Amino acid sequence: MHTEPHVGDHELSNLEYAMIVSANGFFRWVVHCAEAAGARGLSTLDVLVLHMVNHRARSKKLSDICLIMNVEDAHTVSYSLKKLEEQGYVSHKYNGRERVYLSSSDGDKLCEQYRSVRRDNLVRCLREDGVDIETITGVSTMLNRIARYYAHASRIALVGQESDSSTKQEAE
Repeated sequence: MHTEPHVGDHELSNLEYAMIVSANGFFRWVVHCAEAAGARGLSTLDVLVLHMVNHRARSKKLSDICLIMNVEDAHTVSYSLKKLEEQGYVSHKYNGRERVYLSSSDGDKLCEQYRSVRRDNLVRCLREDGVDIETITGVSTMLNRIARYYAHASRIALVGQESDSSTKQEAE
């Protein structure tokens, strides 16, 4: 049975398709940019975790990295941190009983080289296409808002799903 779409269905489908295509393009870019910067064998998550650890040159806990990156599966980030440590890009120390991660000098160099490759390639393409920084800032703000909307809606959907299943169990 086919039903008529609700108001906003088409627009949200277009948005979600654009996010899928953008996310996949971004993930491919991250790996290729890291490779051009000299890294080998790093996944998208590995590179993003390294950038998060390197950001603002402050040590970070696993839980903080997961929270900031909006990653629920801490074991995937933990695996990336282990891999980055093995390759010499990240180190850890203990702050009391908590393990905190820091970018090593090799990690700092890779992140700087990544930024250089980004400037030489991506920023150049954006400038050639006439995209200004204010536009990018506005898109960044909107994407952060959309991420919050999806996170909020997913929690609501999960709670609704749990209450629906408990109502069905009570009816049986």
